[in-house]
Amino acid sequence: MVIIDTDILIMEFRFQRDTKYPINNQFLSILRATGGATTIYTLMEFLGKMSFNVNRSKLTRWRSWLQDAYNLVIIWPEVQGLDAENFLYSLIYEHPFERMRHKPIPFVDALILDLAEQVEETEALVTWNTKHFVGNTSLTIKTPKEYLASTKYPSASS
Repeated sequence: MVIIDTDILIMEFRFQRDTKYPINNQFLSILRATGGATTIYTLMEFLGKMSFNVNRSKLTRWRSWLQDAYNLVIIWPEVQGLDAENFLYSLIYEHPFERMRHKPIPFVDALILDLAEQVEETEALVTWNTKHFVGNTSLTIKTPKEYLASTKYPSASS
């Protein structure tokens, strides 16, 4: 399973003039066909940013224009056996802070990694911000261009 970071979605919806947009869009086209995933933290970060640019009605219908349109599974934290206090302490404070102490990483990226690492089927985490993740995880971290180059799909080289 390919898990995508917030910046992939932000580029798709807000930065179509970026020089990397064609590769980003090609990558997402493949994900539409094959399926992919994103974490609840990625989703909420993205929707928060989009809330400045889309009307409330569209924001409320995110499942249709985002999850369904891009064939995405949303990954949620495993909370079975945790009460609210332990959930907040362990998953929202302790795990991310441990990563931050090991190597600098933004808070939301630490949360995203924590969930991505729990998915056994994770093939790669795809992001344009590889520097935020490399060295903080054993997961394969790729840009959309690197992902396209490593698959049978045509072309990141064009």
